[in-house]
Amino acid sequence: MPARLRRLPSLPARAGLQPAAGLSTAPSRGCPLHAALARRGASVPAAAAFALYSRIRAAASPSPYTFSLLLASLAASSQSPSSSSGGGCGRIAAAGLAHAQALKCGALAHPVVTNCLLKLYCVLGLLRDARRVFDWSAAALDAVSWNTMVSGYGKSGDLEAAREVFGRMPERSLVSWSAMIDACVRAGEFAEALRVFDRMRQEGFAPDAVVLVSVLKACAHLGAVETGRWVHRLLETEQFRGMPRNVMLQTALVDMYCKCGCIDDAWSVFGGVQGGDVVLWNAMIGGLAMNGHGERALWLFRMMRDKGFLPNESTFVVVLCACTHTGRVDEGKKIFKSMQDHGVEPQREHYGCLADLLGRAGLIEEAETVLLDMPMEPHASQWGALMSSCLMHKNVNVGERVGKRLIELEPDDGGRYVVLFNLYAVNGLWEEARAVRQMMEERGVKKETGLSFIEWNGLVHEFMSGDTRHPQTRHIYQLLEDMERRLQLIGYVKDTTQVIMDMDDEEDKGNTLSYHSERLALAFGILNIPHDMPIRIVKNLRVCRDCHVHAKLVSKLYQREIIVRDRHRFHLFHDGVCSCNDYW
Repeated sequence: MPARLRRLPSLPARAGLQPAAGLSTAPSRGCPLHAALARRGASVPAAAAFALYSRIRAAASPSPYTFSLLLASLAASSQSPSSSSGGGCGRIAAAGLAHAQALKCGALAHPVVTNCLLKLYCVLGLLRDARRVFDWSAAALDAVSWNTMVSGYGKSGDLEAAREVFGRMPERSLVSWSAMIDACVRAGEFAEALRVFDRMRQEGFAPDAVVLVSVLKACAHLGAVETGRWVHRLLETEQFRGMPRNVMLQTALVDMYCKCGCIDDAWSVFGGVQGGDVVLWNAMIGGLAMNGHGERALWLFRMMRDKGFLPNESTFVVVLCACTHTGRVDEGKKIFKSMQDHGVEPQREHYGCLADLLGRAGLIEEAETVLLDMPMEPHASQWGALMSSCLMHKNVNVGERVGKRLIELEPDDGGRYVVLFNLYAVNGLWEEARAVRQMMEERGVKKETGLSFIEWNGLVHEFMSGDTRHPQTRHIYQLLEDMERRLQLIGYVKDTTQVIMDMDDEEDKGNTLSYHSERLALAFGILNIPHDMPIRIVKNLRVCRDCHVHAKLVSKLYQREIIVRDRHRFHLFHDGVCSCNDYW
């Protein structure tokens, strides 16, 4: 045990803890004090929990049951994980006291106590302390201990550590698999999450609602709609048919369909939910907005209020996004001003949405004023949205200020340099553009790799720009060359102004554009996906202007429906037109 824990005082009174007001001070050897500790749970501050423990200890030696209740109460406490002043005690300090007391009394020999301590440390984000307890308590570990560590690492974002513990587990349960899948999703490794899910099923485990929520989240991010549909069909089988409808699961299903561009399927699921909550309504409103149905999103917002649901902070984010995607500036302003009428104080995200709404509509200076005058400091994401608007409208006056500010805020993010470079480039300011590129090279900053994903036959295929890893690479590139020739015959000319490469030759720049990741994914889709099925692509970055034009022309030339979800929104390409009306 670390020395710092051994040196902690053994009595909470030495840490300034006093009995909570209103509690009887009469000691008792019976259950009432234990029951009080168990009953109060999250409502007990650390000081009050220790006051109860102190009275139990004064009456008799505390048992392992006493420590399990104390540790569980501290984990459930809603107090901030930091030491507080006065007579109170933060959960971090309280955790150390409880650990020392449990160690002194020999309670850590019992798995239940060890597991409660592991959970407490994980809840507080003290993974090093949790791992120390885990490694030193081999004799007192059980399946719950292993699951707690996998889950704790997963929730903290340490996927590598979660993998390591999961790989060493003596035996795995459904909870173990669920924790590992959730860890992958939280770390953004969505393809790995689906692979772990497949392994789980191969080993004979039937998924429950918790697992399926994580799987649907992975499907949503990858655009893996066929896997998502499989989950939907599973929910209609006997395994789930007799169970009450899980609103969280139904919400994940709605969100998955929305993020895969299947808005009719999402609407069908949404309409079939009885007794939904505001989170479900937010998912549907946000999905409509993202898919270019801004007017329907605003109509649903009005219906939500008519049904008696109170909008929350997230509601106003998605509603303001709906106004942004439809260019409804006046209505967006009114909705923003109405937030306080609903008891919602505008937060940083709401000011960012308002600035984005104004910026995309060309009101660049007004958008900048919103960010400068907001009561809290804007984050880089808010400035980044304004920078995108500056690029869209070629506003170099505001864009130069914003671009330099972004580079100061996030000097290691290559995307910030790229947007400023592109802004200079589209305005013909080549000296300034070269200076940005030189700064990027001197600092060793790299642009984020563009990736595109497309699902077919139960597999998610990943492409990056100029990719040659795919088994069908030769056929994909042959189709792209043929596609290029046919598009040139109908007047297509590449827009090379935004290619940030160290090349002066326009032909080289054109070749770079020809093999962007979404084009490779599109060619794969045309080669493999039947003509009567839409081609669905997910891209991790914003679609560039030339690829957007390219996709519109391909949809007309090949008579294909193409659905692309980029970092900002959905694009439904059909017969030469995009649902975003070139407004993204």
